[in-house]
Amino acid sequence: MIEEKEYLEKIKSIRKHLKEHLQDNRYEHSISVSFSAIALAMAHGYDLQAAELAGLCHDCAKFMGKKELISACEREHIPLLPEYIAAPQVLHGIYGATYARKHFQIQNEEILSAIYYHTIGKPAMSLLEKIIYLADYIEVRRGYREELEEVRRVAFTNLDEAMYLALSQTIQYVEEKGQPLCTSSLEALRYYQARSEEAPEMQ
Repeated sequence: MIEEKEYLEKIKSIRKHLKEHLQDNRYEHSISVSFSAIALAMAHGYDLQAAELAGLCHDCAKFMGKKELISACEREHIPLLPEYIAAPQVLHGIYGATYARKHFQIQNEEILSAIYYHTIGKPAMSLLEKIIYLADYIEVRRGYREELEEVRRVAFTNLDEAMYLALSQTIQYVEEKGQPLCTSSLEALRYYQARSEEAPEMQ
């Protein structure tokens, strides 16, 4: 945990950087996700500073285009599966972890992993990975659909059940759009479906 004064300066510095690089609506989304992440961390007993940092930084590379992201990953020797290149909407998370390490000096591997997986997901995600995936999904700027309200309600009591619901809705949306799906997302859906069916009371 960072000393409070130092931590506040870090948050202010990151916000300034994001404000300068992201579009206004994406910046507001990032702030909102950081607050949602804090709330979920409170509910599930996780470190609030780490949750805020991961939520704030999750879309830090969103201002970059597909070609720029691919080039950046190649430059940093970040492996890219062909399915990631075919689904450019996931690239900002994959490179975002490296961007946060380089530009914000974030060394906490849990935070960096939460940024990396916040779009694609994976089986057996860590507590912070689930918090950031769901904070990104449920934050207030996402609107008020009935199915989204269910995820918002469940997320504060059962993270695994909320992951199953969010993954199901996301994959259905991607399929309806005719966009390619990532294997990691499908594996995550199967994993959290099994968790939901076998032990709905577990987190």
